[in-house]
Amino acid sequence: KIPRSQDTKTYNLIIITFTMKLTLLTLLTALATSSAEVDVHVCACEAEEFGYTIDCAAEGAMLDALNYLKSNGCATDCMAAECEKNYLIVQTHHDYCPEADIPEAIEDGFHDYDESCTACAISRAFTPGAPDCPAAVCTDNSGNDAYTAMAEAGCKSDCSSDECQANFLTLRVVHDDCAHDTLSKASEDGIHDMEVACAAVLCNVVAGEDKQLECTDDHDGHDHGEGEEDSHDDGDHADGDHADGDHADEEKTPEDTGSGAATATTAGAAALIGAIMAIA
Repeated sequence: KIPRSQDTKTYNLIIITFTMKLTLLTLLTALATSSAEVDVHVCACEAEEFGYTIDCAAEGAMLDALNYLKSNGCATDCMAAECEKNYLIVQTHHDYCPEADIPEAIEDGFHDYDESCTACAISRAFTPGAPDCPAAVCTDNSGNDAYTAMAEAGCKSDCSSDECQANFLTLRVVHDDCAHDTLSKASEDGIHDMEVACAAVLCNVVAGEDKQLECTDDHDGHDHGEGEEDSHDDGDHADGDHADGDHADEEKTPEDTGSGAATATTAGAAALIGAIMAIA
């Protein structure tokens, strides 16, 4: 017969072991989630790295980029360097330029690539004299409610009322500043219909003089996915494209990319959990 004190020790050991396992499993889950997060890069730096110019008058460049995305299956797989580059061209201009400068095909087709491609960070260009935009609320249904109210009030034909203009600004900031799935498909598509009547309804999300076209970020070494270079020499983009074969002899390791530390940490946590799990 096992003494009562021994029963207590065995029970306590079981509780301690279970608690350690649960805690470490939680830690591993958190680390895996953290390592999966994508670093958002500044569009001006991506333009410099990929060799394209942010120019709201360059309608042909926008349409050429969109046509490349359509012709090369980038809505399904955006990992290829040219898919990424052409998506960035479309997305940068869509998010930065005034609605009047964006071709209708870009407005209609841009969101087909939201899920497969990774966007860079840029806000709509600064408009002198325009008021500050209202703060975007991405955790409620305010954007969709604003679109519904606009549709019911006939704002697509006449956006002169205070109600239409207030709802348009709410819809605009949710569209521009929140994750793409915050708005319903109807609201996502409908905002572009509203933009024609509400073209004069403007606001600024960047304060003062617009410096968004200047790259002040240290963007060397960005990890853009499989098959792409980690850094680029000054002359790599003279013709607007990545130079072929610049890094053909290099072999990447996790430590060479931004995810290396997270990968190593996650692997260490996994090994520790494995050891704990082996405790009887």
